[in-house]
Amino acid sequence: MSNSAFVSKFKTNLSLLQSAVNRETDLDLRHPKIYKKIVKYYRNQGVQFYNDPDDDYELVLDLIAADLQTEGVLA
Repeated sequence: MSNSAFVSKFKTNLSLLQSAVNRETDLDLRHPKIYKKIVKYYRNQGVQFYNDPDDDYELVLDLIAADLQTEGVLA
């Protein structure tokens, strides 16, 4: 799957994801269901996590930001 697959899969949550990347909301605390789906998506993409909640969260935000930027969703 490519980056556009991420945007397609989570298209209904793009504004929420942008808010998370901009540090306006916490995905893990305020939207745990979506966060778990995103983590699962990236695990299926072969991403290796740190098994540390804080480091994993930062990694997920970096990955989301990169995918959103690649697709032109995040400036």
